[in-house]
Parts: sequence; C-alpha cells; structure tokens
Amino acid sequence: MHDASFSVTGSVSRAEFTEGTRAAGTFRWVRGVGVLGAVWLAAAGITLDADGVTVHPVPLAVAAVYALLVPVLLPRLLVRIGHARRAAAEKHTVVDGDGITVSRGGETVSMTWDEVRWYHDTPATHVLVGRTGRRTCLLVLPKRLFTGPGESDRFGAFAHARAGDRG
Repeated sequence: MHDASFSVTGSVSRAEFTEGTRAAGTFRWVRGVGVLGAVWLAAAGITLDADGVTVHPVPLAVAAVYALLVPVLLPRLLVRIGHARRAAAEKHTVVDGDGITVSRGGETVSMTWDEVRWYHDTPATHVLVGRTGRRTCLLVLPKRLFTGPGESDRFGAFAHARAGDRG
C-alpha cells in the first residue's frame, strides 16, 4: 500500500470546498474572535455607577451586529474568496509514497508526508492539511474525481496510514 500512487484531475465545487474547510476547522478561530469581540463590545455598553446600571444602546447594537457578522458571515466570505481564488481552478494532483504534488497552470506545490499534519474523510471529500515552511496548505480532493472502482476508498486508507490525525 505504501507504494501506491494516485492521480486525479479536476476542480473542487464550492460545496466540496466548504465541506473541506469545515472538516479542517480552517476558520474556527474566527468564531472565537467574534464571540470575544461581541462580549467586549457589549460590556462597553453597560456601565455601573452610584445610580445603578446604565445601558448604552449604541454599543449594544454594535455588539449585536459584530456577533452576527464576524462569527457567522466572515467564515462564509473567506470560504467564498478562497474558492474563487484557488480552489475553483482545475488542478492535477499526484499522491504517492513521497508526498503530494498539485499543479495548476504554471504553479506547482509539493508537500512531503512529514509536512502533512492531518487527514480527514468527509462524505464527499478527502481533506489533507499540512505546512510547508510558513505556509499552511489545505488540500480538498473530491471523491468524485476518483474514477476507478474502490479507488477513493484505497486513497482514504493510504492517506490515513501516511498522515493519520497528527494535528
């Protein structure tokens, strides 16, 4: 199994990319920042003095808008931008015992298995997360691109054996 080689060509749909980023937890930190920011803004809208509690509606309204925009809408916007910039383009991906190579146009990115930190299998995708230098790499491979019988399952077993869940 370690001498296996897989080659797929195609593009990732927005739904597949969204599924992959969710599985990878790519924008989980945005939700935390959004919640903390909303709590901080709401706290600024309430003051305690000798007369009791004073509620300032403007900071509370800003906190409510912030709580909606940052943790809910910002991750969706980042996924949309990420898909439009890179994921939507057709790529040729080769995965073998040495690592992963993704080619798109004139650009080629390679990652060895030592750089791959995490593998996750979703209903429609295989997701690999790694780090090359200072750059975090997210690879979402749609299962529909694996055309041979059982090829997607073999790839999943191979990727799990090589990367596992090191994250």
